Amino acid sequence: MLLHDVSQTALAAAVLTLGLVILLELRSFTRLRRSVDINLGRVFEQLEMLRAESRNMLEAQAQAAAAALSARTAAGEGQILERPLTVPAPIERALVEPTALDFLVAPPINSNAYLSASALAADGLAPAEIAARCGLPAGEARLLASLASARLRRDQAGEAASGQAAAGAI
Repeated sequence: MLLHDVSQTALAAAVLTLGLVILLELRSFTRLRRSVDINLGRVFEQLEMLRAESRNMLEAQAQAAAAALSARTAAGEGQILERPLTVPAPIERALVEPTALDFLVAPPINSNAYLSASALAADGLAPAEIAARCGLPAGEARLLASLASARLRRDQAGEAASGQAAAGAI
């Protein structure tokens, strides 16, 4: 009888331990999901900023192409048929109904921190200093710094190309 009671107690302890382990694993999965949702929200915000910047760049290129075309026709050159640069239509997104857990899963991202961080990156600060000043993760600060340097290179190339086009039109 004593052996039966001991084995039942051991079985109950094993089941209790297994239940505790399962609860701890579920808790870690929810933490992981929350972390992934927060970081994914930041990635999508960066993508949205890049999309808006790309749209502005395409509009500027279209205006520059129209100005260059009008300069060529005014100079008496033959008309060149060019494909116009157009901005793609915005993608329609399905609305997602908010749930009671939205504030836990994806807290609002401080857009002022991103704006000030992108301004600091445009000024040429190092990613570590951007991360320290704005409180951004180091990876996001490196991304902002590399985007700022790419914008600078693109603007310099555009200025050089427009200078050459203006010199060619004269």
